[in-house]
Amino acid sequence: MKISITLLILFCFSTAVFARGTHTTIQIIIDDSGVLIDPIEADKYKLLLLSHLKGLTRKREFARAHIDVISTSIGRTIWSGVPSDLKRKPERALELVNAIRSNPENCNNLPGAFMELASNINALERQGFTSAHVIVFSSLIDTPRPCSDTTQITLPQPPPLEGEINQTLSAYNSIHSIAFYWVSPHKKRVWEEFLEPAFNQALARGYPMTLMDIERSKFALRGGLQLEAQK
Repeated sequence: MKISITLLILFCFSTAVFARGTHTTIQIIIDDSGVLIDPIEADKYKLLLLSHLKGLTRKREFARAHIDVISTSIGRTIWSGVPSDLKRKPERALELVNAIRSNPENCNNLPGAFMELASNINALERQGFTSAHVIVFSSLIDTPRPCSDTTQITLPQPPPLEGEINQTLSAYNSIHSIAFYWVSPHKKRVWEEFLEPAFNQALARGYPMTLMDIERSKFALRGGLQLEAQK
């Protein structure tokens, strides 16, 4: 009888842990455009980011987290899955590796990417997800539309007014962390000022929000992803 009760307690505990995992999502906006700074080096660190996602299979809180990867070039979700897909399904991992490579022919649609982020979080909250972690890997250089081979961009470039970026990053109670990687050093201060409402919201709610230039991004990604489980 004592053994049966112990097994029941363990089962209930495991079920609660994995259920919590299914209520966590990691939303990744990743720059695959032709305006990403130092694209060859950036692609190496994108792969490092994927290796950290794969490693989440060893963390109970994130082992079954739902992952969406959003392309900045088309402003759409290009891959969805869970950490075990990257570890145990080589074809799915390769699919993502190929999808996030920088392409010199791609334009950039930052407003569309953040609109897609809002759409994803809205849909997941309706499904009962209560914890969202947002990762943005981008130099934050937008290309005007229509975009062509002769499009000229002058830096520092003001952030796009379309896409309701601040509202997206501030409006959801489910957001528990926001991290920007690979930000252009010419854009960092401009975007810090632009994102002040989102930074203030993060401070008020007590979750981390960081915006890192390229060198700091390298250092941070070499140390792993700083994701905290929902309390």
